[in-house]
Amino acid sequence: MIEIPEFVDREKEIKELKAVLSGRPNFVYFVYGPINSGKTALLMKVAEELSEDYRIFYINFRGFEGGYPKFTRAFFELGDKSLWEKLKEKMPIVSAAVEYVERVAKKINTAIELPGEVIRMLQVGGEDPEKIDLFHYLERLMKKFVEGRKKPVLILDEMQVLKDEINAVGKPLLARLFNFAVRMTKETHLCRCLCATSDCLFIDMVYNNARLEGRAEYILVDDLDKDSAIRVYEKFGLEDKKLVWDYIGGKIGDMIKLFERKKRGYSEKDALEMMLRDEVARLESLLRAFKYSPLKVSVRGSIIEVKAEEFKEGLKIFKEKEEVLAREVEEPILLGGVQENILFYNPLEGMVRPQSRLIERAIKEVV
Repeated sequence: MIEIPEFVDREKEIKELKAVLSGRPNFVYFVYGPINSGKTALLMKVAEELSEDYRIFYINFRGFEGGYPKFTRAFFELGDKSLWEKLKEKMPIVSAAVEYVERVAKKINTAIELPGEVIRMLQVGGEDPEKIDLFHYLERLMKKFVEGRKKPVLILDEMQVLKDEINAVGKPLLARLFNFAVRMTKETHLCRCLCATSDCLFIDMVYNNARLEGRAEYILVDDLDKDSAIRVYEKFGLEDKKLVWDYIGGKIGDMIKLFERKKRGYSEKDALEMMLRDEVARLESLLRAFKYSPLKVSVRGSIIEVKAEEFKEGLKIFKEKEEVLAREVEEPILLGGVQENILFYNPLEGMVRPQSRLIERAIKEVV
């Protein structure tokens, strides 16, 4: 029985990321691409293949609900209190916490293990070394790993979730976070920082607001090209490769959906038609919602309302072209399309296209 491949061919991106992580940290790296292109799977695959010299902290903000305390909690999980009690007797609380993490850290960590009282201390902040805040603590921790000849890596996934957050000890949260990332890379060279997102307007916002000129680099994880996609189709046991390419192209997430529906007994054609109908229904539902409550987007600090007919009219350009220059799309339409996961914007090339081949087909049917 054919099963979903654990990982698809990404040799170019794997080689690039390993090269980035092998040398001295000099830049914050944005790992970006359209939704469901395999960014997270790629990052975890690279992490698995790194040597035991690395200490990787993978933080995913997908479930983040807002506020500095919850932001802090995204980094930490409760640890072994019995070990903590032994450490706390011997040294000050911050040094003990750093030592604690050093002892319990694995090569790949989905959070930083700490006792609850230390997490609460980090949420308080302040100049008192007994009440040190998150970013100062993380710097001490990364320095400790480096002194122990370990190579720390901080992977921040689903970064766009944080774009509306402002409170972090009196300063904008995102600005503090990226200033910390710059300090860890460009200034102190202590820690490698990878930031992953599918919202590339968010990258533009961060780049401009956090003043990342000369401090950030970019790695695109795009949908697969045709030759690579067809090789993956074979791994999935997909038969009508021309039909599959016409419907879903190189979108890894859509390949998995198609595979699962075939497993339930649908033919490839029927499954693909069902997937298209899902996207058509989603787009039609958005347009109906915008009739009653116009889409709100922030354009250079001002909130603009985009009505259903305006949004629909703006998408018509994609009936004739698969990809266009960003300047060819009205700014509110571009912002709204990215916000609603209809459009993908590549900030390096200045190009815009539908997030997937299925969405491109849905646009042609609906508008």
